[in-house]
Amino acid sequence: MKQTLLLASSGVLMGLLTSLVGLPGMVEVSAWAALYLVWLVYGIKARVASPLRAMAFASTLAGLLCGSTQVILMEQYKLNNAWYASEFQTSSVSELSTAFLVQGIIAGLVMGLIVGGLVRWRLLSEQP
Repeated sequence: MKQTLLLASSGVLMGLLTSLVGLPGMVEVSAWAALYLVWLVYGIKARVASPLRAMAFASTLAGLLCGSTQVILMEQYKLNNAWYASEFQTSSVSELSTAFLVQGIIAGLVMGLIVGGLVRWRLLSEQP
């Protein structure tokens, strides 16, 4: 449980970063990739039990927390991410909120499955 909370808290960190600072699309993707690389190293070094399930759950939670943080800080997100202005003008607040949450959950699940699968594969390849 402790490792799940630790890993999932990265979603709050990214939500704060994207809302309060603003990151262009490729910079945000790069930041997430670097974060998941840290997750991968952590999962291998800590020898996470049931890595596929654990990483998928923690990452889905991270995505939910990131999306929730962005929804809570929607006005700051709009101010600091001007490159998405066309989306902000054509969508209502409820549509944007739903999009942030759904995107976070789906991306979190997919990335968690990928990282968990890589951790599992690496741990299985180390066994004699």
